[in-house]
Amino acid sequence: DAPPRNSISLDTMDTVASSTMNPIAKDARGYELLVTAHPLYSQTESSSSDTVDTYNVATEIGLNGPRVNVIRESATSGSQITRSVVASFPSSDGIPYCHSFGLSKNYAVIVLQPLRINYDIPQLLEKGFLRSMTPVDTTRVVVIQLDTGDIVVDQALEDPIYFYHSISTAEYEQDDETIVSLRLCAYSRPNQLTGEHQFLRMEQAQQGRKNRNKLEKGGTFCDVECNLTTQRIVVDWKTDITQGFELPLTRYSRSVGPPPIRQQPSDDTRKIIQNHPRFVYAFGAYALGSKDYDNWGLFKFDLQENRIAGVYQEDSVYTSEPVFVPNPSGENEDDGCLLASSYFGKEQETKLIVVDATTMNLIAVAPTGVKSPIEFHGVWIPDKCDEEQ
Repeated sequence: DAPPRNSISLDTMDTVASSTMNPIAKDARGYELLVTAHPLYSQTESSSSDTVDTYNVATEIGLNGPRVNVIRESATSGSQITRSVVASFPSSDGIPYCHSFGLSKNYAVIVLQPLRINYDIPQLLEKGFLRSMTPVDTTRVVVIQLDTGDIVVDQALEDPIYFYHSISTAEYEQDDETIVSLRLCAYSRPNQLTGEHQFLRMEQAQQGRKNRNKLEKGGTFCDVECNLTTQRIVVDWKTDITQGFELPLTRYSRSVGPPPIRQQPSDDTRKIIQNHPRFVYAFGAYALGSKDYDNWGLFKFDLQENRIAGVYQEDSVYTSEPVFVPNPSGENEDDGCLLASSYFGKEQETKLIVVDATTMNLIAVAPTGVKSPIEFHGVWIPDKCDEEQ
């Protein structure tokens, strides 16, 4: 969540540049205090065919107070990366914390949850920056057009939305209206971020089962739908799915694009520019209604039918975040496998498990011979990519 920002040589893996300074929109210079842990990638209408644009959201502090910047880094073959500010807006009620955001083909979606960084030094030293954050009155939703930098939606919601991770972003047109939808792993109360029992408080996990069973159960699917034409925002909590989960970022099935990659129902009249995936894969404790934190599992969620479509769970096996690997010749959205580094408690060994992403059955186990910490936010990169991939 914090700079410095590094440029790394892909040939040698050496750091070739590092910086925490950034020119903000009005030609002032501020200090880039925070940047989300999850940059996203897009090609807009103005992008050249050989350009890949990386976007991120940074929080900057300066003489005029905190600002939120949408940053674009463009790289073309044979050239250096250029970094620019797409859009910038002030945060008048304090320094926001933004761990992730949403990106469709044409828009960035930023949800500023109703918490602000507390810069009281004693509080920071005692609790850390997450648990010391202070509440504000509203959740703020901002949508920015990538090509122009225009802010097309900027609204406050009275109902709070708290989250670490966005999952996916959809963009579509219907009845001459443009709608952008951001899907989150969200919470209706701040305990997962600021409470005493955040689900990754591993120091509590070491204090016995009684303390582990106080840890939070994980998030709920939540769609924030922004109608750019009417300026209406609808928040849809998927409460039919009661299993808590976390770490869903990029752990979805192969298709986020328009049909025919993902079959569109005949009664769906939308013009889909970018779609939500049907299937999302995530880690969760308290598996399948268990009251015991130690029951961990990998879950396959079906967001078309709002249900758990499959689960991998074994006694005393503690899985990390799953990575979806598509079958290169597959046709169905969930045709692939999951990779997850997992700690086998009874054997006290970390192993890589391979799970069928369609059936959630175990395919293979690769032992490592060592113990290793739980990992998350990895990625699968195929050895060779064609232009469509």
